[in-house]
Order: sequence, then structure tokens, then C-alpha cells
Amino acid sequence: MTTEQSDIPLDLTAIEAALGRMVYRAGNLEAAVRYVGGRLAITPKELQKLDGVPAGRLVNEAKGLVEKAAVDERISEAERDELVKLLDDVGGHLEGRNTYIHGVWLTKANGEPFVMLSQKDWQVKTRPLAPEEIGKLSDALLALSNDIFDWTVRVLGEEGETGS
Repeated sequence: MTTEQSDIPLDLTAIEAALGRMVYRAGNLEAAVRYVGGRLAITPKELQKLDGVPAGRLVNEAKGLVEKAAVDERISEAERDELVKLLDDVGGHLEGRNTYIHGVWLTKANGEPFVMLSQKDWQVKTRPLAPEEIGKLSDALLALSNDIFDWTVRVLGEEGETGS
């Protein structure tokens, strides 16, 4: 479908679906980080530090809980290293999500996106606005959230199990 006066495509269904899927999976990833942090927290104060914080700060709070769990010998050094590596990966992936969601897209006269500006510093950040590229990020977000949930269940057990 096009407008009457130009060739600007109005059917952005594939892009919109890809962006929606990516946002949904980024939410899954944030939930995975919040969940593992909650499982590692042992005091109400530690749990409170996880409430309502943005994803970047949430990752840092979770890393602190991972370190404390290792010091307290509730998890092994190898388990700590594995989860810290996963949490380190979260930041870059969520930055990719933020670039798509919070950037300002400028378009050519035909409607094709050609540049994106960061809202924070107004620097040009190119990012392909193609369903396939957004899909790659979306798949990475899903894989990482699954890895964090898998770590949580494997190391800490199912929620409600005794001994965890």
C-alpha cells in the first residue's frame, strides 16, 4: 500500500512485528535477571534493591548478589563465573534494544529509514531497520534469557525446593 502522493510504503507490518517481538523478548530477559537476583537475595533489603530499577542498574544489583552468594558459599566460583558472564552479556543486548526503541529515526523522502540519532547525545548511530536484523537481536535476547533461567533452575533448584 502506498500514499496517493508518493511511494512511501505504509505497510510496515513486518518491521512492527519484529520490533514488538524484540521488545517482548527484552522484557523476558529483564524478567530473567530480576528472577535470578530475587532467588539470590536473602534479605528484604536485597530484594528491595531489585524493585523498579531500570535494566542496567538491575544487572549491577544482580551481579552484587552473585558475588555475595559466592562469598557466602551458596554457589561455587565456577557457577558465579558462569552467571557473571551471562549478566555481562545482558548489557550489550539491552543497549541494542535501547538503540532501536529510544532512537529517533530519520527517513528519506521515499520513507526509507536512513539514519538514527541517539536521544541522549544526538550522535548518529546507524542501525539496520530490517526484520531480519531485528530478528537476530530478538533471538539473542531469547537465548540469553533462557540461559539465565536455565542457570537459575540448575544451580538454585526449582523455586520452593528445600535446600535452595
